[in-house]
Amino acid sequence: MDGESRKALMVLQNVMEKLLSGEQCDMIMIHSPIRELQKLTGQMNQLIQNINEINRLAIHLSEGKLDEQIPSRQNYMAGPLKQLHSQLTILQWSMKQLQSGYVVSRLEYNGELFEVFNGLIDKVAAASTQEQKVVSNTYASFNSWRYHQILQALNMLHISVLEVDSNGRVVYANRPAKEIFGEIEYIHEYHMESKILEVIRRFSKEGNSFPVLQEIYEKISDTWYRITSDRFLIPNGQALYIHMIEDVSEWKTNECQLMMSATMDALTATYNRKAGVEELERILACDPSKMHCIAFIDIDNLKTINDTYGHDEGDYVIKSIAKVLLSSVRDVDIVSRYGGDEFFIIFKNCSEDAAENIITRMHGELKKLDGKNPKPYKLSFSYGIASGSNCCNADSSAADLLRLADQRMYRYKTKKTNRKK
Repeated sequence: MDGESRKALMVLQNVMEKLLSGEQCDMIMIHSPIRELQKLTGQMNQLIQNINEINRLAIHLSEGKLDEQIPSRQNYMAGPLKQLHSQLTILQWSMKQLQSGYVVSRLEYNGELFEVFNGLIDKVAAASTQEQKVVSNTYASFNSWRYHQILQALNMLHISVLEVDSNGRVVYANRPAKEIFGEIEYIHEYHMESKILEVIRRFSKEGNSFPVLQEIYEKISDTWYRITSDRFLIPNGQALYIHMIEDVSEWKTNECQLMMSATMDALTATYNRKAGVEELERILACDPSKMHCIAFIDIDNLKTINDTYGHDEGDYVIKSIAKVLLSSVRDVDIVSRYGGDEFFIIFKNCSEDAAENIITRMHGELKKLDGKNPKPYKLSFSYGIASGSNCCNADSSAADLLRLADQRMYRYKTKKTNRKK
């Protein structure tokens, strides 16, 4: 063995002695042409790094520090210490939850430390069981730990849970329910202005068909709630009512948006064709004896505007005319975009003369708009009005009325074009 190799082996031997004595070691640098010695140096450096990581973790655990960096995934030697770190972290979290008043579970780990902790949890569980009276000072005959687990699950729900007896006394309220109602004792004597408790009072009595569900809007909190109620009997024959209250405001908002997207035209905020035709069919079917009429509307020269100035300008024309239509009709009337440059208006319980007056007012508004914002074209439309008395018989439909109004609109547009010539 040459001198360089002998020197390298001595360095390795010194490092090994330090590691065995528990000292921290730095990485070593050995240059040797012998491949085996190079490989041994690399393995020794990996061992140094692993042992240093283990020592640091052991020191931190002995000092009660759980937020320090743990050894790398490749450090298999640190496996038992990392497992202990994980268990102690869970124990720490559980203790913090218990200290804050939350219900926590037993820890399924072996060892005296966890046996002591689980014994503490059992005592807390037994105490919480005794606090939950079922009816008239009669305590539940549940196993304390099993009942404790049920309470834990209820407290961790985002849904509020109230359990009420037939006298209106609150037997149990989970944590979300207490955040809404506080330490409520009787639903009949508290929060009389609350719609939630009004529903619960109504459902906490005989005669209802259970389970029952109702959605309500609480104006005070600007919140939508879904209340699901059910009734069950305890072994002594007494009835208890359980009510689950869920905040569904986000769901209602999404539902409203879906309904809007299904019925409204995105560009003009009018009804779309499908929704408008369905509404016309419903009106004709429900009130056949009343006078209803429609106006079929076609925007003038939209194709020329699109071809000359672009589709953005065409969209501006469509939106501007739609805005005038919506602002001019009565509250009971319905404006619907039939397609492209066509609209129709449902005038409910309205004569053709009255509808004609509203259309005339719309033309006036368009002239005002042209005067304020001069464009290289005029905003205008052609129209035709038809009422149910014009075509409705036993076999007539919304399609018949739309067809007649469309024909009258076409005649109006033709006359207007001929006059310009």
